[in-house]
Amino acid sequence: MRGGRGLYCGAERRTNAGWELDLEAESSQPRVLVVDDDPDTCDILSQLLTYLGYVPVVVSDSTEALPQMLRHRFDLVLLDLVMPGLSGFDVLRAWRSASDDQMMPVVAVSGHNDLRHQAREHGFHAFIEKPVELSKLKPVLSQILPAT
Repeated sequence: MRGGRGLYCGAERRTNAGWELDLEAESSQPRVLVVDDDPDTCDILSQLLTYLGYVPVVVSDSTEALPQMLRHRFDLVLLDLVMPGLSGFDVLRAWRSASDDQMMPVVAVSGHNDLRHQAREHGFHAFIEKPVELSKLKPVLSQILPAT
């Protein structure tokens, strides 16, 4: 990730000011927003998504998630439930109250399997338990997104 914590994706472009995101770039590949405060989880998800043919956009701060979800259209959001600041539940609730687009699928990601039922009650489309592995991620993506 360039520049430490924050936002990065596979659609970066070099400018005179440094690296910036090109989230409006045309891509035939589905874009997946990853929101997780753990850098290792962000890196693993980014690598797995790229391997599977998706364009990952990673936000490592929960307060950056809502602006990205409102500003850009993603094919899927992978949202950590337990983060400093806003929880994944808080982010989902805020997005739903502020957005007209209720069709964007949001998947809960957590190392706390006991939150699986609560995630379903809050309307997450699926739940992936950490540590995230290809065998856990691929079936969820296949169920929610068309093949790439």
